[in-house]
Amino acid sequence: MQFMAVEVLRTAGHTYRHDLESFFYVLLWMCARQAWHNGFTGRGRPPKESLLRKWEIRSFRETASVKRGHMSVDGMDEIMDEFPVVLNVVKPLCLKIRKILFPLDNEERFSLGTPAGDPDQLYGPTIAAYDEAIRNS
Repeated sequence: MQFMAVEVLRTAGHTYRHDLESFFYVLLWMCARQAWHNGFTGRGRPPKESLLRKWEIRSFRETASVKRGHMSVDGMDEIMDEFPVVLNVVKPLCLKIRKILFPLDNEERFSLGTPAGDPDQLYGPTIAAYDEAIRNS
């Protein structure tokens, strides 16, 4: 469940956008949880209680709600606070990807749906964000 898109957790049909969202959750998970176990942290210590635990121990509906909250700017900051210091360079990428995948609509609410039209409208900016992060690292 920790890598499933919010809409998929809510039983919506699966689209390419949900794959991009799932890949984003893998990135966050690797930075906030797995990096602590893979020797990327030097002498740092992982948080005693990870917010991402809530992504794996609840019902599908509850997990969807928690993830949606974590995709707000404040929620994303809380998740990124769990990154080891050495992975601070990944934070701008995470913020860009969040903004691409969770744009605000006219009422300032997250748009979770797959946009109509060419998939490149999401793939293009996502790939560009990763390319920029690689160039700047």
